Amino acid sequence: MLYIDQFVYKNRMRHSHPLEKVIFAFATILLSVVTDKIAVHLAVMTVMLSLLVFKAGIPANVVGKLLLGPGGFLLAGVLVLAVTVHVSAAGMLVALPLGNLYLGVTVASLALAASTLFRSLSAVSALYFLVLTTPMADLLYVLQWLRLPAIIIELGMLVYRFIFVFLETAFSIYAAQSARLGFIDFKRSINSFGLLFANLWGKAFFKSQALYNSLLSRGYGGELKVLSPEYKFSLTNTLLFVLLELGLITLAFVV
Repeated sequence: MLYIDQFVYKNRMRHSHPLEKVIFAFATILLSVVTDKIAVHLAVMTVMLSLLVFKAGIPANVVGKLLLGPGGFLLAGVLVLAVTVHVSAAGMLVALPLGNLYLGVTVASLALAASTLFRSLSAVSALYFLVLTTPMADLLYVLQWLRLPAIIIELGMLVYRFIFVFLETAFSIYAAQSARLGFIDFKRSINSFGLLFANLWGKAFFKSQALYNSLLSRGYGGELKVLSPEYKFSLTNTLLFVLLELGLITLAFVV
């Protein structure tokens, strides 16, 4: 089980109707994309992280660690937006001469970088709310409810399963190499990682073929038949999500 899945299956919103969470999450993501007001993005992040910590019961340090990955990636990306090149240093807050050009930042470039960063983080926080409270099986249920073609649902199911096959194979090879002191120094670590990746694809392919053969032996004929639990809409959750979304929309128009 992946680190994230431990909290996905144990959080207090695990048994809430997945359609409620999907609609709320995607409506908030859409709001984050269409508005460029930083106050709205901060409100979205506050709402989503509060729901994860206080309603879903996921530890705050876990949520924070999970946000470090996309947060660092986004921060590195917006630095490119903050830095501009001009033929003159006029209007630049900080300028570095490079021959006949100047490399620096302006008020407009900083505003664009900040808007992009907070917009992305608010959308990521809304997406995290969905993926940390809704297992993959529940998301597939929503896709079935939306009457998507069976081939799309099955591809999503199989790709999700193959991710685990891939990771399990990688961890097995890594454990075997570690037991043989394959990572005792830098040189051996580089060599071991090369061997790991060289062997990983072949082993993962054979395991995926074995999985497919096991499906055929159980009567797979092009469509996976699965039973979905009967979900019930919660009036409390529905009202909470509606009020929060209306509050965020109102904030987007008022601020």
